[in-house]
Amino acid sequence: MRKLILTRGLHVILAALIVLSLLPINAVHAADKDKLELVLKVGSTTASVNGKTIKIVKPFVEKGIVMVPLGVFKKTFGSTVSLERNDVVKVMYGPHTGAMTIGSQTAWKDGVKVKLEAPPRMVSGVLMVPMRFVAGVIGAGISSGSNGSILVSLTAPLAENGSPNGDGIDSDVGKTKIGNSYYEWSMNYPSDLIVGSSSGDENVATFMSSENLYYLEIHATLREVQADVDEMLDQLVRSAEEGGETVLDRDTFPQAAHPYARIVSKDSDGALWEGRLYYANDRLYELYLTDDNAVNYKDFTEYTGLLNSFQPSFNPKDKSIRDLSTVKSGFRTAYNEDYGISLEIPADWSKDDQHLYYESKKGSYLQLKVSSAPSGSSLASWGEELKSQTADSFVPEAFLNKESSFETISGVQAQINELQYNYGNGWTTEYQMLLLKNGYRYYGQFVAPAGHGDEKENFNAMVSSLDIDFDTIKENFGRMAVDSYVSLKDKAVTKISKRFGYTIDIPLLWQPVQDIFESQNIEYRFIGGRFQMAANPEGSTEFTINEIKDYYQNNNKDPKGPTIESVEETTVAGEPATVITVRQTKGGIPFHIKTMVFSKNDVIYTLTVTLNDANATPEQQQTLDQTLQSFRFAGSEK
Repeated sequence: MRKLILTRGLHVILAALIVLSLLPINAVHAADKDKLELVLKVGSTTASVNGKTIKIVKPFVEKGIVMVPLGVFKKTFGSTVSLERNDVVKVMYGPHTGAMTIGSQTAWKDGVKVKLEAPPRMVSGVLMVPMRFVAGVIGAGISSGSNGSILVSLTAPLAENGSPNGDGIDSDVGKTKIGNSYYEWSMNYPSDLIVGSSSGDENVATFMSSENLYYLEIHATLREVQADVDEMLDQLVRSAEEGGETVLDRDTFPQAAHPYARIVSKDSDGALWEGRLYYANDRLYELYLTDDNAVNYKDFTEYTGLLNSFQPSFNPKDKSIRDLSTVKSGFRTAYNEDYGISLEIPADWSKDDQHLYYESKKGSYLQLKVSSAPSGSSLASWGEELKSQTADSFVPEAFLNKESSFETISGVQAQINELQYNYGNGWTTEYQMLLLKNGYRYYGQFVAPAGHGDEKENFNAMVSSLDIDFDTIKENFGRMAVDSYVSLKDKAVTKISKRFGYTIDIPLLWQPVQDIFESQNIEYRFIGGRFQMAANPEGSTEFTINEIKDYYQNNNKDPKGPTIESVEETTVAGEPATVITVRQTKGGIPFHIKTMVFSKNDVIYTLTVTLNDANATPEQQQTLDQTLQSFRFAGSEK
């Protein structure tokens, strides 16, 4: 099954982090129908929730701040609690959202950064949070009660039925259903349901009960070919068996309002799961529910009502549905807290917030980078530097500098460059965003491959949405790497292999793919090409040379196929070497491959350079020649 990795552990973590302090979520009834009240006391293990006494982990004072169990806010006010990336906790109430990271003093309230005097932390398996911050998020007031107690109160908003807090239905007062408008599904929203977040992509939703009774996952996967119930059952069974699970029960329901397939299986840890598959909206919907207390497949009948409430549809006019989707007008938010950068990206793009890399299914992508600015750097000098890099990387007929403009981004003037380049398979469009602030460079590279140059609209939308908290960089980073073409283009770093006894100078501008020099294979990429090196303790130079020649034999006489242009003899690091040069075209891109084969101490070495014709500039050729010539064995002259 396509359940999340370490799923059982995940829902235990969710429980430990958030809800061990919760009693069963019953209907919320204030003593005063319009007033919700929490009364607690530092050092006391009891609290009053809307007139009812409950047991809690005792509040304490840290750095002058009262710390309380997060669960009491959910119990008293029906606020929403969700966990993201296992350590970021969100509290939501109506239109208000607060976010805290366990162990961090940085928090957010309705999108505004806040510094906490005392960070959230775990105590006896319960998450303790600063009371005043959370009360402020939900709009509650704080006052002194009798005998040193603290009163947290809030006027209950009216649900659509006119009763305070919608009779205790969890989250966004009055919501009785939950779903995702972008992925088009919905289901009932029991009052004991906690929403988790297992990944950066909302095509997976995770839930668990507040008492840790069950755990549920919902996956939505694009599939344009329709699947019937028999095919879906076969997929469920096959996936379970491939995962080492035992299928205990299986069935199809072709006559249901939304036809589906269902199985119950036991995993290798002995946990029982019910799995369901639905097909609608060109998507497969997968539901997986587990109950640690289930011992027989029949035990899942108690969850039939919840699972049967699932619908592969979302009614945007139904105000009783809490929408989990963050997609607005076809875009969703991406955010990196280390750099303090947020932006809106198209909803169907993949996102890697850690590396600030976002990509479409068409192959377009946006990459953001932050680096320290060289001394005396300006937008003008930076722009000229990038033009110089393009001219050194592409032959004149393979690139065009289009235009430069200026735009205000996150309150700072930025330069936007447009250029095009052609590897041989059509013109690729690239937009560069250049922004300087407080000694740091913020660089954005948006690339639309040949045939998709119409994506400027997406670039404009993403750049205009870019929001940078410039203070975050200063807080989290000191001096960063200087990513300057001018200062790096003629520099190299010497790499040493003790295992094979050689050294080689690698240009600092090259990007490593495999750079562990004690291993047999090394690879680097650069604009329009790559460098590969292999050290093979087996075979012979003659065998390796013949193997390369055989590989590039164009027996079908394909004009775009490989052609061996030359086989020459030379020396490398004082050892006899054979150089094989091949010309080839793949995907419309013509390029040359040069492989040098030689041996030392019964190890066969191959140094291979691949370079597109569009990138065979004198500067690139010189860099490659210098790299190849820098290879030497210990004790030999360079």
